[in-house]
Amino acid sequence: MKRAWLWILVVWIPTMQMSAQGIEFFHGPWKDALTKAKETGKLIFVDANTSWCGPCRAMANRVFPDPAVGAFFNEHFINLKIDMEKGDADFRSKYPVHAYPTLFFIDETGAIVKRAKGYHNPERLLKLARQALAIYDNIDAMDDLFAKGKKDAAFLRKYVKALRNAGKPSAKVVNEYLRTQKDLTTKENLLFIFNAVTAADSKVFDLLIRYRDKIEKLKSKEEVNQVIEKACRQTVKTAIEFQDESLLSQAKQIMKAQYPAKAAAFGLEADLTYYAAVKDADKYLKAAKRYAKAVRRDPEQLHSLAFRAWKAFPRHAGVLELAESCASKAAKKSKDWEAYFTLAQILAQNHKIKEARQAGEKALHLASEAKVSTSAIHRFLQTLSHRL
Repeated sequence: MKRAWLWILVVWIPTMQMSAQGIEFFHGPWKDALTKAKETGKLIFVDANTSWCGPCRAMANRVFPDPAVGAFFNEHFINLKIDMEKGDADFRSKYPVHAYPTLFFIDETGAIVKRAKGYHNPERLLKLARQALAIYDNIDAMDDLFAKGKKDAAFLRKYVKALRNAGKPSAKVVNEYLRTQKDLTTKENLLFIFNAVTAADSKVFDLLIRYRDKIEKLKSKEEVNQVIEKACRQTVKTAIEFQDESLLSQAKQIMKAQYPAKAAAFGLEADLTYYAAVKDADKYLKAAKRYAKAVRRDPEQLHSLAFRAWKAFPRHAGVLELAESCASKAAKKSKDWEAYFTLAQILAQNHKIKEARQAGEKALHLASEAKVSTSAIHRFLQTLSHRL
């Protein structure tokens, strides 16, 4: 996905050292997907599209390659893309559609669990996927059983998995399960601990660290590190929710102790995300300067930072000055039309209209050479003409 940062603001965006791994699609026939669903116990996600559909192409280019979307969908679903004009005939005959894209979640029997139409950005698509999993796992029934006192180990393990899949809080159920276990070092319990971790500020995370060596023998060191980083990101989100800077510090300290190879990049991103979300411009500026220094040789990262800083604090003089500097360096290094367009808009925000026009015209020239739409740049230049 090219420049995902243009679409996502003031959320956790681990851009530094991030591998762009999106949804992995199954390429076999529909009947084989059903067989695989029976074998794995997973739902099937189907993107029913056409080659001429604009929203379909937009999802293919902007949403399906998103790393967070890919991680979730690859873990929980068998994923298919089917062209409804020339794709798998068995699927098309059983599931006719009249709007594109139509997004299906289908179980191993072929029954539709959930269906939605139209373009979904990454956040909406993940929400839709969790809703489908909640329906499939019948969480409402599990909630009732738990409330009525059903607390055998097998049920609690299944319940925690369903809550986790649906993105719902599971700490109460996790802790209930842990209280029922005399030996936490069995293979089953070590894997339960590994799979139950959602945040770094939790009892089960402490157990992950305590039994890390044993868990790494069952999983890989890389997988454990990924769980640690994901848990620390969740703790940063909690810090934002409660505007608790101590939780931010805790997440960074845990990364430094438990995943030192990623700690520096994590800390820079965490600070930037947190201070943008809580609207602390002065601390954001300090964090952004540290970030800019770390990525000074990477034009795409500089461009990303410039855009994010400008959008986070569009009226703060210090932040805008930094955004302009980063955008200028990114544009000169990359000679990319998007970088010049961002620079032009920031210059205009800084009331440097002549320089903004020059950057905008450069963006227009480069965009024309790249044969991409220039309508937004034309509109921008028109608005500048009224400010001269």
